[in-house]
Amino acid sequence: MNLYYKIWIDAIISTQKSRTESANWKLFTLIPISLLMGINLFTIFYWMKTIVNKNLPLFFGIDIFNARPLNGYISIVITFFVPFVILNYLLIFSNNKFELLTKRHEANNSRLYKKYTLWSLGVLIIPIIIQKLFFSIV
Repeated sequence: MNLYYKIWIDAIISTQKSRTESANWKLFTLIPISLLMGINLFTIFYWMKTIVNKNLPLFFGIDIFNARPLNGYISIVITFFVPFVILNYLLIFSNNKFELLTKRHEANNSRLYKKYTLWSLGVLIIPIIIQKLFFSIV
């Protein structure tokens, strides 16, 4: 949990220092980190599907509307975004816990936040590129 909080503090302080995002810094930190966590979960699901069982679903299917693209979009948002928004809000922003965390942890000039972003995207993209280049059947 210590690394989790350090990434959050790094993201919060770098977003607060940004001139364009300083007014809504809570929203501009909650959304990107929740998206990155969703990407990480998708990566785990994707590789479990590839390695273990080809029949595993990547997201929870929802059939509410007649339009399949809308159902797919809502399924992806409910699976990979909403749980992390709720979790992050409860762990960081409820009862202004971030104030206590900023006193306890120091920021790292957004280096940790940038590394987390690059690792999250790289862990998803690089293996997919390798799979498509070397293991796809033509």
